[in-house]
Amino acid sequence: MALVLGTALVVPSTSHATHLEAKMYGVDNWNLDCPGNSLNWSAQVDRWYDEIDDHGWYSRDGRFVDTAMDRDPFCDATQASPNCTDSSRLDDADAAMIFMHGSDSGDHWRGALRDSGGATVNDCWIDAPDASNDFGKGAELYAGDTDLEFLHFSSCNSMDDDNLTNAWRLFRDPSASTNAGLRLHQADGFHGFMWIGSSLRSDYEDFADDAFSVSIRESWMDNMYRTNMGDNNADQCPVAYAVGTNAADCFNRLDNERYNNIFSDPTSIGYYCYYFYDGCDPDGDGPFVDPNGN
Repeated sequence: MALVLGTALVVPSTSHATHLEAKMYGVDNWNLDCPGNSLNWSAQVDRWYDEIDDHGWYSRDGRFVDTAMDRDPFCDATQASPNCTDSSRLDDADAAMIFMHGSDSGDHWRGALRDSGGATVNDCWIDAPDASNDFGKGAELYAGDTDLEFLHFSSCNSMDDDNLTNAWRLFRDPSASTNAGLRLHQADGFHGFMWIGSSLRSDYEDFADDAFSVSIRESWMDNMYRTNMGDNNADQCPVAYAVGTNAADCFNRLDNERYNNIFSDPTSIGYYCYYFYDGCDPDGDGPFVDPNGN
């Protein structure tokens, strides 16, 4: 059963456009610079990328696989330097999907890059913010302060239960004050491990297709939930997450934004909310436990 929860921290207008952009960024083949086991991951994400283009709203604006998969396309120039280019790469899209190995690093997601960026950077990871590394203290990934509204993670541990109290920091505009600026609308990921395989490719196509007729949240939660995966008969546990000025705004976004029904940016982050499957039990983490205790 999908449950919802929101919590406070210390109706938007819709828009129509035919010039929206979709991008995909990720890794199939890791090299010796930043080692990792290689997978035919892009074949899965391609199904999302091709389908989102078929509805007359989004154009395919960038399929980036392996080449130059260092931190530069993902990191915010106000927080990490040199060469951070998210404003013209990841954050230039309206909808984007990141696919790469992921892990739970303290209280945030960490993505495994293919290239370290050489001696100048020497960093095989892209880090989302948490309380300890936020605002100039090591986090690199902040989304939405240029253009991005919807960010999807095809990556393990990208929305682990114990990280959800910090995930709202990803939505900040780090070049502005805490509650100012443009910002991301929704981020979707997984508690624990997610899975790669030919039988799962249609899930990504169905997710993109359905998200034009039902909310992005509903499509993600329905299409990405799986049971009996792998030798341990594990679950695949999707999580959908948003922010808003208050509880009504936050849930209105999660429950009603579609790829073809885009709200204006949240004017502040006064509340975060999320959907999850109670007790969902993946590999790579324990059963989902609501970090807010409900």
